[in-house]
Amino acid sequence: MRVVLTGGGGFIGSYVLARMIGAGIDVTLVGPNTGKSRYTASLVAAGEARFVHCDESFRDYGVLRSALADADALVLLGYVMPTTASPADRLLEEFDRNVEPTLRLLRAAGDRVRQIVFASSVSVYGIPTRMPVGESDALSPRTPYAIGKVACEQALQLQSAASGARCGILRYSTVYGPGELVPRAIPNFIRAALAWQMPRIRGDGLDEHDYVHVTDVADATLTALRRKTQGVFNIATGLGTTTSDLAQLVYKLAGATAVPVFELSAEPARARVRLVCDTERARAQLGFIARRPLAEGISEEIGWFRCRLGTGTPPAGRRAA
Repeated sequence: MRVVLTGGGGFIGSYVLARMIGAGIDVTLVGPNTGKSRYTASLVAAGEARFVHCDESFRDYGVLRSALADADALVLLGYVMPTTASPADRLLEEFDRNVEPTLRLLRAAGDRVRQIVFASSVSVYGIPTRMPVGESDALSPRTPYAIGKVACEQALQLQSAASGARCGILRYSTVYGPGELVPRAIPNFIRAALAWQMPRIRGDGLDEHDYVHVTDVADATLTALRRKTQGVFNIATGLGTTTSDLAQLVYKLAGATAVPVFELSAEPARARVRLVCDTERARAQLGFIARRPLAEGISEEIGWFRCRLGTGTPPAGRRAA
C-alpha cells in the first residue's frame, strides 16, 4: 500500500506514521516540513519514509499531483493552529489554513486515490442533547475549529460520492498521551503537579469529556486505512471524566496534593459541556475498542513530562496522602 500522509510530524501523526512503517506501508509525507516530531524526522532521514516539500497552503498543484500520482490512499492528519483571537478572524484563518488546503489536496487527488482517511473531532457535536453521542446525532459546532472540521467532512463526503473513493471520517475524542504539548487539561495539570502548583480549573470542574489514549487512536486510524473503511466513526472510550476528577487523578498519580483553584467568572454562566461518545459503530465495523485505561495512560504521560522537564517527585510535605 502506498499512502500520502499530512501531519505525520504532529502529536497523533507521529504515532500513526510509526504504525504505518511497522506495517510495511510505503509512506510519503507532504507539507512545508516534517513537523515537530524528531522521530518523524529520523524516519525521513533514514529513508523509511519520503518527504515531499509543499507550501503550507498546498497551492503547488504540480507538486501535489506528482506526490499523489501512484498513491492508493490519502490520510489527512494535518492541522495548522490559527494565531488570531477574535471568532471572525479565527474562522477566516481556519478556512484559509485548514479547509482550503484540504480542498486543494482533494482536487489534486481527483479520482485516482481510492481511499481517504480524515481526522475529524467530536467537537463537531457541540454540546450534545443526549449521552452518549452517536455519529448520526445532529452536528452543532460551537467553535471555529469545529466549524472547519464540519466543512472538511462535508467536502470529503462530496468528493467521495463524485469519485467513488471510500472515505473514513474519524471523529477523535480528547486525545492524550506522551508527546502532547498543546495547552489542554491533562498536560496543563501534569505541568502544574510537577511544579508543585495547585490545579486551576475554569468553572465548577463538572465539564465531562471522553479521554482516549493516542496509541488507541493510532491503531484505529491504521485499521480504518487497511480495511478501506467508509463512513463516520467516533474514536473514543465511551467513558466520561469530569475536569475536577481528572485533576485529582493526575495529582494522585504524580504524587502531589491537589487542592483545585476554581476560576469562576462574573460573566453569565456558560453551558456545562458533557461529551461522551457512543463507540458501538467503531466496535462493530472497525473492531475498535480503546484498551489503554486512563490512569495507566496518564502515568505514562507523567513519566514522559518528567524526562522532558527534568523533574522528580514532589518533596516531602507536598506529596499526596
